[in-house]
Amino acid sequence: MQVWREWRMRSARLRASLGISGEARDPHLRRNFTVGVINGALFIFAETVLDPNLVLIWFLSRLGAPNLLLALVSPMRDGLWFLPQLFVSRRMRHRVYYMDLYRRMAFVRAAGAFAMALGIWLAAPHSTWMLLAFFLPYLVISLASGISGLPFMEIVGKTIPPRQRGVFFAARLFFGGLLGLAASGLVRLLLEERAGLLFPSNVVLLFLIFAVFTSIGMAVFAMVVEPPSPTRDDHAAPLPWREAIRALWRHLPYRLFLGARMALMWAAIATPFFTAYAVRDLRIPDAAIGIYLGLNVGASLLSNLLWSWISVRWGHRAVLEGATACGLVSVLWALMVGPLSGAHPGLAEALMAPVFILSGAYASGAAIGGLSLLLEIAPGHDRPLTIGLTNTLLGVALLSTAMGGLIADLIGYRGLFALSFGFYALALALLWGLRRAMMAST
Repeated sequence: MQVWREWRMRSARLRASLGISGEARDPHLRRNFTVGVINGALFIFAETVLDPNLVLIWFLSRLGAPNLLLALVSPMRDGLWFLPQLFVSRRMRHRVYYMDLYRRMAFVRAAGAFAMALGIWLAAPHSTWMLLAFFLPYLVISLASGISGLPFMEIVGKTIPPRQRGVFFAARLFFGGLLGLAASGLVRLLLEERAGLLFPSNVVLLFLIFAVFTSIGMAVFAMVVEPPSPTRDDHAAPLPWREAIRALWRHLPYRLFLGARMALMWAAIATPFFTAYAVRDLRIPDAAIGIYLGLNVGASLLSNLLWSWISVRWGHRAVLEGATACGLVSVLWALMVGPLSGAHPGLAEALMAPVFILSGAYASGAAIGGLSLLLEIAPGHDRPLTIGLTNTLLGVALLSTAMGGLIADLIGYRGLFALSFGFYALALALLWGLRRAMMAST
């Protein structure tokens, strides 16, 4: 109750600072804000059920997948979300409405999610066919998510005022985190096979739950009342990426932001291997995966309150700086777990817990700060183009992190964690440069 009262007090102060006392200036703001938060909460529940760095890595490890395939999971999901957006922006640049494209891709994503659950069920117990039944629909879902990502961001940019975006994304993560705690308990129950379902039936049920809740979440977001975008004249540059690249190199804060986000993409190269390191090297039991998932989600949930407060008080850049510091400490601690567990073998399971706690805090802060700061930096008159270019470049960087599996094979998990530490440090240095650049431009 105390958390809820603090959240309501913070929201009330924000409304007062915006001059929105009882009635919002936009008559649909309350509806759109609420619908967007519900959409985010349902998606976070679904993605917790199939958390790519815990549940999916555990699932693929049970099937005997090599490190190369383990390393593909997060880059496929996130990289293919980013990658198509520059090309989508070319077709969207002169549109005034974006919801139609979002709805069409929602149908593709829902069909792919149900096909994935059905395919894995039919392919069991043959590991190779189960891997194919997972990766092929996963590829389709990820691409469709990328195509719908730009309409989603543009709709949010049009319907949520700039000062409220940090709170909007934090609210999605906060209420999603509450549902995520329930999801982590469900995952633990099923993975420990206490519900009477053995592998792979327990995993098939998780995939089915994912399909149902993502479908409901997309249907909810389709209820947003989208205002028309301002129309542009016919003298816009015919090759938008040339214009965007020129703007990129002229605007120092944008360059520093993009460099920091790319460094963070490479810093996250270690995240999928926390679970593999715990299970394969430290010999931590499978039952601990559900506990780690709960700690990860709980840290994400509680840190949302902190990130939301920081975004209102010090801005979105400070949120991204704080999240980066959490990520840096997480890989530093992961490097220390091996020697510490060697001296105290019985404590290995407990020693890995802070890694997942800090990783959860980093993930929520990076999502809130990264998305909000991009919408702040992107010019309103050409937001789809700027977002599309940024996300496509980030997608290329993220897909390249699939080499993490090869790097882990060459230098081991701890060598990979050390490399990740270096990228977090680079991102932090670039964000400090961004701080100075933004202060100089104001």
